[in-house]
Amino acid sequence: MNKQIVIIGAGPAGLIFSLLSSTSNNSISLVESRQAFERKNDKRALALSASSRYILEKIDIWNNIEDKIIPIKSIHTSQKGTFGRSKLRADEFNTEALGYIIAYGDLIAALEEKVRIQNKIKLFYEAKVEKIDDITDDKQKIICHQANKLLTLDCNLLVLADGGHSRIDGLNIAKEEKVINHLAIVTQVHSDKPHKNIAFERFTSSGPIALLPNHKGAYSLVWTGPKDKINNLVALDKKIFLKALQEEFGERAGQFKSCEKRISFSLVQSSIVTIHNKNVVAIGNAAQIMHPVAGQGLNTGLRDALSLSDLIISNEAIQSSDELIKSYLESRRVETESMLKITEGLTTLFTNDFIGINRLRGLALAILDCTPILKKKFVQKMSYGK
Repeated sequence: MNKQIVIIGAGPAGLIFSLLSSTSNNSISLVESRQAFERKNDKRALALSASSRYILEKIDIWNNIEDKIIPIKSIHTSQKGTFGRSKLRADEFNTEALGYIIAYGDLIAALEEKVRIQNKIKLFYEAKVEKIDDITDDKQKIICHQANKLLTLDCNLLVLADGGHSRIDGLNIAKEEKVINHLAIVTQVHSDKPHKNIAFERFTSSGPIALLPNHKGAYSLVWTGPKDKINNLVALDKKIFLKALQEEFGERAGQFKSCEKRISFSLVQSSIVTIHNKNVVAIGNAAQIMHPVAGQGLNTGLRDALSLSDLIISNEAIQSSDELIKSYLESRRVETESMLKITEGLTTLFTNDFIGINRLRGLALAILDCTPILKKKFVQKMSYGK
């Protein structure tokens, strides 16, 4: 039985899921609330793992974006004021890279171009989903507003890929949320030294600082910490901000000379417990949101997209969407739960400044650095989720 699939959210997870599923006999509609140009100009850095590269190769996208990607050849992790550091190098694991950096807008542009040449996928921009109406047990009507017009779409399977931001009448979801009370500040910074494809993670009393190699020798900065601390950093004059960054990070990446516009956003860790509606499933950040300390949110979401599309393609004879969703949730349960626990553990270990925890962090980094089997397991988990 051919299905009508509606995907709410045309970010990386939604677009990739639509392309992975386009080899089935189902019709696919993507509904995106933002404008096209707004997304393509987004310069935020995304960190892609080896599993994400595999998925992008599977949909024949990788070659189209390879010139826009920066490979991470090594990852240097340290803590301010204590012993202990860890360095991971791609050549230790006989791999080309430990990860890859690409701008959000560059990835979206390539994915949308691929979607445009797919006859089975319809993409609706500036369409806000307002309501879900159940027609029968296996069919729903999705009611949207698009440019002051009413847009209605029937579907047998509704896939939420909107990052969990939408508030839709008729959608009944139970979530588990953990308040972190932290913000993240993101920007690009320029140093007097080339990055040489090295990514840095530096743990400080102000919170973890990540520097990711980007184009033209720049770094993408992600600095997380308590709200008051991050709000103060955002408000600083650029020169004073760069001085604060230099004091906290040190000189491993050279002297910071300039930075671009700073943007901050709230951090939360959440996961869906139950979706009470029939024929509705969530993937990516719509299903679970992770602290960026391990950079695993997007990669876990893309593996969600792959798993769900594989089940749809291999079980086209299954008429019940709920049966399909049950199989999908079971297939993803172990990895998702383990990733949430790992991220929560890292957040607890590396974002708190209790007495004695500095030594524990330093010891953990030292043990990781001198234990090859732990390094290998850690890289495997971060690369493939298992």
